[in-house]
Amino acid sequence: MRINKFITLLILIPIFSMHAQNGYTFEFNTKTEPIDNGSIKQTEIGMQFFKDISNANKLVNTFKYKSTTITDEIETYLLADYSSNYISTHFNSLGNAFEFSHQLTEKTKLNLTIEPTINFVNTISIADVTILGGIEVSQQINKNSSFNVGLKRMTIFGKPQILPTFSLSHQFSKDAYLQLGFPNSVLSYSSSIHDSFSLRNDFSGSIYNLNPSIISDDKNAMTKVGFSQIESTLQYERNIDTSWFVTFKGGYSANKEFKFSDENKTTEINKALKNGSVFSISIKYKL
Repeated sequence: MRINKFITLLILIPIFSMHAQNGYTFEFNTKTEPIDNGSIKQTEIGMQFFKDISNANKLVNTFKYKSTTITDEIETYLLADYSSNYISTHFNSLGNAFEFSHQLTEKTKLNLTIEPTINFVNTISIADVTILGGIEVSQQINKNSSFNVGLKRMTIFGKPQILPTFSLSHQFSKDAYLQLGFPNSVLSYSSSIHDSFSLRNDFSGSIYNLNPSIISDDKNAMTKVGFSQIESTLQYERNIDTSWFVTFKGGYSANKEFKFSDENKTTEINKALKNGSVFSISIKYKL
């Protein structure tokens, strides 16, 4: 009963927020990339709402649903004699991120994020809930440059961890922008009011509870699987009109791993995956 109430709240909060926000976006994204004997395919639907509470306080609420299909049985990475029949393994993810920013001084801003997520395979339980988020401070160096530092709980390495975040940003002109940092870096250039290009480097990852668990060759019950990688991509965004945007992204993913672990995380088995291409298309509506 408690988990059902939590899921209902997770879904309904952004719907109720629509009536109190200054603006919103809807986004649909699909991505595919190869692995050793198959591929990983992701479909994501997201809603984002913006609210200026006051001159100094702003709120952003982002709700996302992501469906991930692995067209290769993940048991093959733990069982040497497993005979794969290429039945897809399907994962689901629900996330609702709240980002609150407060302008402390003219040049200093405080950012707080809390993101409850539910990642599950077949059925949902309280064990599938993970609370992510953290705190960052943004400092303006001059009118064109700033830096951010903070601590966040993330799953970019395939398991929940508290990690430092940092970035240095510089606006070269109204058309060119650079951000160097961790976990994301980007160099963007707008060739016109309708077209923009960007080079990105992103660390990304997620974790799921396996239901049922997988008994490995050494007789350990693996109940969790995490996925992590580094993506280096070229992105092209086309502004069709004032509200509709289409984005194409292609590039290369490296350092890909499945991270299997037991319930108490006393046993962990990391399986490296083949590096390869990544391609995605997204459609966004802004208002």
